[in-house]
Amino acid sequence: MGCFAKGCLSLIIAGLVLVAVFVGGTFFVLNRALNAFTSTQSVQIQVRQATPTERQVAKAKLDTLRSAARNHQEATIEFNADEINALIANEPEFRGARGHMRVAIANSIASIDVSAPLDSMHWRRLKGRWFNGNIEFGFSYVDDNFSFDFMQSFDRSFNESFHRESAKHPDANNLWRHVKMASLQGDKLVVTTRTM
Repeated sequence: MGCFAKGCLSLIIAGLVLVAVFVGGTFFVLNRALNAFTSTQSVQIQVRQATPTERQVAKAKLDTLRSAARNHQEATIEFNADEINALIANEPEFRGARGHMRVAIANSIASIDVSAPLDSMHWRRLKGRWFNGNIEFGFSYVDDNFSFDFMQSFDRSFNESFHRESAKHPDANNLWRHVKMASLQGDKLVVTTRTM
């Protein structure tokens, strides 16, 4: 048997043990990360109840945005975080985010508390799980493309996904076709519609 019985067989066994430890360790780390960053249940995110005046102001701004888009007029509308939260809590088109999202804006950075289902992800282990956490980012939207402050490589895949999903929702797609620019400026979301 010579070399194979003594040295080579030992190396093969050691290699297989290392592969098993690597694969097992990878699954262990992924399971820990999955349990640390996701949950099997959503959480209810509380938002300060807007006053009737705040709701009216937010709705008026949204109506101005819609009217400018519908009439192909250029207009710039500014929303603060309380107005965005009032729209999420009260407008029918935002009902999917109601109780699952709260927005804060400061220093041109959005901070979003979110409870989002991960069912649409392509990893089977995420089915039935939720991401409950906070996301902070800056962004701009110019000429039909988003640009985020945290990852350039994210921009392309996000834009592709955004355009694909927008095509499935004609009302949302129609609104975004009329948006010339959107960005976070100070403590506001500033949206400018385009003339068409």
